[in-house]
Amino acid sequence: MSKIMMPAGLAALLAVGAFAFLISAPAQAESVMKECGAEWKTAKANNTTNGQTWQDFLKDCKGRHASTSASAAPAAPAAGPAPPPPPAVAPAPAPKPTPTRVAKVTPAAATGAGEFTSEAEAKGHCPSDTVVWVNTKSHKYHYAGHKSYGTTKQGAYMCEADAKTGGDVAAKGEKVKS
Repeated sequence: MSKIMMPAGLAALLAVGAFAFLISAPAQAESVMKECGAEWKTAKANNTTNGQTWQDFLKDCKGRHASTSASAAPAAPAAGPAPPPPPAVAPAPAPKPTPTRVAKVTPAAATGAGEFTSEAEAKGHCPSDTVVWVNTKSHKYHYAGHKSYGTTKQGAYMCEADAKTGGDVAAKGEKVKS
């Protein structure tokens, strides 16, 4: 059995070359990611992504740059002209507005302390109390489930305790529905 002897200089050169390759591979991958990221931003800004997701775009971009990263000189640009930008896509038409129901309540009506324009806001303020609709003109309040709850021309959602403190009273014959 014979051993192959290699001059020390050649062994050192091979070791340095292998080390340089291992270091440059992540740098090349990082460079490709930066280039693809920049291309993606440009394509999004110009609305030329053609409906691709970032993952699809990245896969295509890496494929385009694979020949560049396989070359021995990573800093050298690819030979030949740059690939043309993706064709421009006409912007999608604006969605048709959906008709909305006009509320009888004006949000500006809730201006007093403890008055809220939405039931959710009032529930957030008093989670352990009953939320009522106070008619700010008549100073009567209504419970959820009754026909006047949230429907009078002037009013606001309030905690029942705050309504009572403010001098408001329950509408005649109304009780909390369970």
